[in-house]
Amino acid sequence: MRQLRRWSRICVAFLAFVTACSSDTTGQSNSDQEPVSSGVTVVVNANVYTVDANQGWAEAFAYDEAGVIIAVGAEADVRAVAGEGPTVIDAGDKMVLPGFQDAHVHVPEAGINAEMCFFPRGLTLSDYEALAADCDGEQGESDWVRAAGASLFDLRDTDESPLAVLDRAVPDRPAIVLDDLGHAVWTNTLGLEAAGIRPDDPDPQGGVFHRDASGHLSGLLLEDAQQLVRNAAAPDDETNYRGLLLAMEELAANGVTTVSDAGGYWGQNHPAAWERALAEGTLTVRAANSLYVYPGLPIDEQLAELEARFSNDSDWLRFDTAKVYVDGILDLGTASLLGPYDVPVDEHYPSGFNYFTPEQLSTYVNELHTIGYRISFHVIGDKAVRDALDVIEAIDDNAQSIADRRHRTTHTYLVHPDDLPRFAEIGVIADFQQSADAVATDYHEFLAEFVGDQAFDLIPTAQLIEANATVTLSSDWDAGPLPPLGTIERSLTRDANAVPDLETALAMHTIDAAYALGHHDTTGSIEVGKFADYVVLQHNLFDLDPADIDDTTILFTVVAGTPIHQDLAFTP
Repeated sequence: MRQLRRWSRICVAFLAFVTACSSDTTGQSNSDQEPVSSGVTVVVNANVYTVDANQGWAEAFAYDEAGVIIAVGAEADVRAVAGEGPTVIDAGDKMVLPGFQDAHVHVPEAGINAEMCFFPRGLTLSDYEALAADCDGEQGESDWVRAAGASLFDLRDTDESPLAVLDRAVPDRPAIVLDDLGHAVWTNTLGLEAAGIRPDDPDPQGGVFHRDASGHLSGLLLEDAQQLVRNAAAPDDETNYRGLLLAMEELAANGVTTVSDAGGYWGQNHPAAWERALAEGTLTVRAANSLYVYPGLPIDEQLAELEARFSNDSDWLRFDTAKVYVDGILDLGTASLLGPYDVPVDEHYPSGFNYFTPEQLSTYVNELHTIGYRISFHVIGDKAVRDALDVIEAIDDNAQSIADRRHRTTHTYLVHPDDLPRFAEIGVIADFQQSADAVATDYHEFLAEFVGDQAFDLIPTAQLIEANATVTLSSDWDAGPLPPLGTIERSLTRDANAVPDLETALAMHTIDAAYALGHHDTTGSIEVGKFADYVVLQHNLFDLDPADIDDTTILFTVVAGTPIHQDLAFTP
């Protein structure tokens, strides 16, 4: 595969590089014989921002052949610990950081979606029809026609049924078009049939079969209803694996060394791709992954499945997080609000939408906590946030054990002022994304038309920092942009609720995220005893205007002492 060949080239190039750079402790190469390495690597001539509260900056660090850091500090001191014959990496006076950690990212999906037909956002129904017909021709050998990226919300109000249009564009095979935010799909009649959806079926638990004005299925499936079609159209295991490899390349190029895969769709067999990567030695990122909790499955059956899949005993791959959707999103009118929408998107849910009944949510959270899962709650509306806090606080366990598990809310768009201090009190972590669209003032103005002035407090990052909550930054890639440097820049430069300083923002994407994922004792900072997961940056971020941070290139990414990305412009 292209990805595996590229990974092999990186490894070969790096082996050649370290052979050329290996030296004795004086830094002079021996021209008469090959240098003998001690198995220790020393990184020198570096501006190391350790993200260690006890030692902010260092000149150098060293790690052993297992990729564990053995010394951090002044270069002379580090070289003394390294001993005779280490491999020496000269960082070229560049900034070095611990690797970035992304606590909410859709890894295999991002890679899989990249190989589908791409439908841009915001087109008309006729534009999408033409693209679907072209995609049908391009994917002639596939059992399904698959596309991704479209904005589907406007299709709910078109004159012609989206179902009829997609039937016309793709008449002979089932088709699926994934939306750009992960909350809706568009399918044709053959797709509905493949998913077992009949014209008179009621809405499933946690989902909506959208219907046109005459009451007929429109081909749009919202929230968890989409999973019926996604499962039916799921690519084969080889495609899932190829998607994971492709996505890991992007993670490495962006300096991401630890993730929590936020999809966790075991119904589509995504975990098998991760397990194969670990078994075959192609896993290049640490993963503390989620498993999705399907609203429509019998509770006992699903809990047994999740208990069997739980694992937390690996430094590389864990399935120790349960992904629980509480509500939908504001754009669909499915985010759950404490009060009604000023202008309801759908009369059937004037205050939004919940995936689970209160009793179901309580049962799942208690049982998953007992199994050992930390829980990642998808919450957008202020009622969804409160529901998550309430159900965590009510777990049948002592308060310290609940806090120690580090359950978290992700997205966390709207938080009622009364609930801000509860995050720190209960020990719940708030995870935020800072995509350009989400933090833009014009988006908040758009939302204010149907949720009122609370839209201007969207994504209250600063407020929760001030409330002493543990706060993390993540990407939600590929629903949002991946680069951590872009996330950090926007967190510092947004008009409202900006993160107060660069030190805080860097911690949120490294050590705080490591704490949220249960890796903080082994990753998240450059400290003795932790893994050598680090990145080399083109510029020292502290020398830049915050608005220029995203222009910095990731030159070198290393996980446990093994390089996984090297920019062509970087010659250590």
